[in-house]
Amino acid sequence: MVGIIVKLLFYFIRLIPVRVAGATGAGMGRLFYRLDRRHRDIAIKNLQRIYPEKDSSWHRHTARESCAELGRTCFELPHVFLRSRAFLLSRIEVEGEELLQQALSHGQGAILTACHHSNWELGALTFSLLGYRNDSLYRPIRQKPIDLFISRARSRFGSTLRSRDDGLRWIPKALKENHCICFMVDQHLSGGVPVPFLGHMARTTTLPATIHSKYGTPILAVMLHRIGTGFRFRLQFRTIDLNDHVNHQVDQLKLISDSFAPAIHARPELWLWIHRRWLYLDEQESEAA
Repeated sequence: MVGIIVKLLFYFIRLIPVRVAGATGAGMGRLFYRLDRRHRDIAIKNLQRIYPEKDSSWHRHTARESCAELGRTCFELPHVFLRSRAFLLSRIEVEGEELLQQALSHGQGAILTACHHSNWELGALTFSLLGYRNDSLYRPIRQKPIDLFISRARSRFGSTLRSRDDGLRWIPKALKENHCICFMVDQHLSGGVPVPFLGHMARTTTLPATIHSKYGTPILAVMLHRIGTGFRFRLQFRTIDLNDHVNHQVDQLKLISDSFAPAIHARPELWLWIHRRWLYLDEQESEAA
């Protein structure tokens, strides 16, 4: 029953003009900010940690607009998941695609690192929209009908979804077939390595650096920038140069993390501040108290 309701809701919102849907979602996100004290406090604490020089009104405003961006992204999902390839590509400008093509020209695949900035679901879908074979790790949704619906939407242009429960044995074959392997690198990972993210230590996945060290696979940072507040975007590829002088895994991970800082600092309201990215530091502070 839940799966049917979700599908009906998606198809209903799909009928609404995408700009109207996004504006409605932004309003719902601002309401969420007011009603959900727990996530509001997380967002404000995160912003205070990263931007101590800003005043409290700026912290509150940015946290509220970050929730608005989350709501906007959620209400845009029916369009992302159900609209045509031509429609979606018409809303995206691509910058630096030649860097990805150059990386793939070696025949060893490519690692694409990304973060929860702007409409990240559209960002993840863009690789297959552009015709690149890619594999992405994902966490299955507990409600199987919803998981099946979302999985089909995410893979409808050719992406291959790899459940975290299935292990990583597929990686060598995917690289041999010159696939792109996609990772989100801005989430707290309990078993991750502490690495500075926006200047503060946070547990981070080691997989991109591990794969690079083992197979020599090039790594790129990918950012989806929202243009204004509408449903128009700029997808930007940037090469992360892990040269021979950067051999230590922590240094490699720091370079990967640092590649996203300029975009987040430029428009902090587009990043997902309600996530406990610096839980590692929160736990240390609690132990010291």
